[in-house]
Formats: sequence, C-alpha cells, structure tokens
Amino acid sequence: MADIYSGEGGIEAMISNRCYYALKAVLELAKKEGSGLATISQIAEAQHIPARFLEAILIQLKKGGFASSVRGKEGGYALARPAKSITVGDIVRVFEGPICSLGPSDGGRRKRGGETPEPFGDIWAKADNALSSVLDKIHFAELAEKDRKASEGHANYVI
Repeated sequence: MADIYSGEGGIEAMISNRCYYALKAVLELAKKEGSGLATISQIAEAQHIPARFLEAILIQLKKGGFASSVRGKEGGYALARPAKSITVGDIVRVFEGPICSLGPSDGGRRKRGGETPEPFGDIWAKADNALSSVLDKIHFAELAEKDRKASEGHANYVI
C-alpha cells in the first residue's frame, strides 16, 4: 500500500507515530483475517513498524477490543472483530482521543467569561464533524482489499 503518511500537513501531520503504527498493524491483521494468526515479527516486517513499539500498540488494541491474541509457539494476533466493522476513526480515537479539535489549544472556544461564542467556533465544529465523518466511513476490510489489489499490480522480479 502506498505510504499515506508521507505527505506534509493534513491528517497525517495530526496523528502520532504510535497511532500511525497502530493503523498499519490493524491493516496487516485485516489482511490476514481468516487465514490465521500473525506474530509481532510478521506484522512488524510486513508494515515496517519498529518491533519495539508494536507489542505495546497491540496491547492497547487488545484493551480497546480490536485485537486478540493467543500465547505459545503457534500464537499470535488477530482482529477481535471483523475488519468490516472497524473504522480508521475507531483506531484514531483509541490512540489520540476524540478526533481533531481545530480550535484554539486553550480549550476555550468562547471569550473570557463565556459571554459570546468565539467567531470561528462553528467552523471548527464543522471541520471536526467532517473529519470524523470521513474517518468513520473507512473500514479496514476495504483498506485490506485495496492493499491486496495494489500488491497484485506490482510484479516482483527478484530472483
């Protein structure tokens, strides 16, 4: 899959590396859905995620109800729910909290004393809602299928 995190600005500039790695880990688990468990090293290698971060990310995904694990020699990780029921917004919220707040960082969208709404308040609310709407419509089953198709389109000429 093309590296969606390589651009400047936009949503990719608003999420942490930890969240980005979590999105990639969930994508890899979605690609493996129905075909067994994935080990930490398999996920890390396939998605170019530093293994030292991945274990903590997978634990957080388990706590959020998005991943499950099996211990032991034949163990590994899988999605705890179908990929078609997990959205990008779900994972962003687990790792970043509420999606985006474009308003002032002081947390107040009102003038001192709360008398009048800040003039940009409606704009910030609409932008937050639009971003949430987009992220909540993108399911990991769809992303996994796109990634599979993109991979099929690239011939591997390594001998």
